[in-house]
Amino acid sequence: MPRKVIISLVVSVVFALGAWAQNSPLRASPPIGAVVQGPPHYDAAKQIVTFNLLNTSHKDISAYSMMVRVTHPDGTASTWEYGGDFLPFMVATGKGALTPGAIFTTEVPLGQQEVQTASATVDVVVYADDTADVLNEQVFQSIASARKGRVLGLQKANELLQNALADPNDPHPSITVTAKLKALAKQYETNPPKGHEDEGVGLLDAATNISNAPKSPTGRSEKEDAYLQALVKRLQDHISLMLPHTQLTKGVQP
Repeated sequence: MPRKVIISLVVSVVFALGAWAQNSPLRASPPIGAVVQGPPHYDAAKQIVTFNLLNTSHKDISAYSMMVRVTHPDGTASTWEYGGDFLPFMVATGKGALTPGAIFTTEVPLGQQEVQTASATVDVVVYADDTADVLNEQVFQSIASARKGRVLGLQKANELLQNALADPNDPHPSITVTAKLKALAKQYETNPPKGHEDEGVGLLDAATNISNAPKSPTGRSEKEDAYLQALVKRLQDHISLMLPHTQLTKGVQP
């Protein structure tokens, strides 16, 4: 995925929670602010099914999740959650939410599974005003947790960066902090401390941008320091913009 300053500049931060249920019974659900429009498109060569997500609400959508169902030629079926969070792109650019009436095309990878039929229904919609339609509590909590973890990761990165800049004996603060962030991210991936499970995403986002600092072969330079000092300010700005969106209020529920 392409990445740019501070936050990943991608259309959505994609999450897939894996196949957690099979042959789930269908039931009537309350109205929710987005629907899958039209039939999906299945690309057998790429093993991808494409869905069109339509914003039927009067508010901007900042995140979504949908339950994907597929049946296989042997008669078996699989069901899992798939969705994305537009917030990092929104914070970094000031745009990127799914506006009322707009359609977002999302591609769901299927691995090596052969598919006979595919369908999806939206079960979580998070709006830019931090309210949410929730038909799946587990996924809703995962979105909120991931946002909080990203903020925590960026805050930790900013702390390490400021400490390295304040050390006159550090020959390359960008190299020092990048190494520390990658080590922390690996630690959280293998043995995440409770409440910090999603911090690694923010750590790696920051590490990518810090590693791009200009470095002189003769040692620390004014250019490197200036780049990193500007990065500290942008990190602080992005943290302050993202933080309010970690507190979500549920609206529609089953």
